[in-house]
Amino acid sequence: MGYNELFRTFEYKNSELGSVANFAYEAAVNTAEEQSAGMTTGLDEHAQRRQIGWLDHISARIDGVASRPTPDLPATHPNLYKQEHVAPETITVDGIPLNHDTLTMSQMWQILANELLSSNSAGLGGGMHEPDADRAVNIVESMRQFLASLSGAPAVDFPETAAPAATKSKRK
Repeated sequence: MGYNELFRTFEYKNSELGSVANFAYEAAVNTAEEQSAGMTTGLDEHAQRRQIGWLDHISARIDGVASRPTPDLPATHPNLYKQEHVAPETITVDGIPLNHDTLTMSQMWQILANELLSSNSAGLGGGMHEPDADRAVNIVESMRQFLASLSGAPAVDFPETAAPAATKSKRK
């Protein structure tokens, strides 16, 4: 699946889960378009703190949804909700992402949103099946590990390939 194929319109019935997935989508877009995306590698200390805060926030939201019982909503459950996820603009040089670390974090956030909205739990009136919650927690923990691997690593200096004229564009 290509990067832009991660972004599409999702239909779901679980509004709680949709809210958590929308948060992950917003984090994906913000990560792809943040200032660190203009660096050659890594995330600056402010971006890392933001990512940690977002990961803590979404962990609490996943735990909250997963801990609630599935409600019986015969009158309102048939509602169908939609979320349109549009691919963010990434900082590129000739269409190639400048910072693959921010791109990877953005992809991980979008994968989390996709997994939530494509899960069996997306068809429930609320709550979350245990396997879906486990999958979401595993993705978040993978993101934490990836972020930790970037922490403390100096930004790499690639003067010959760094492009001050980088632009924002849709990735192909």
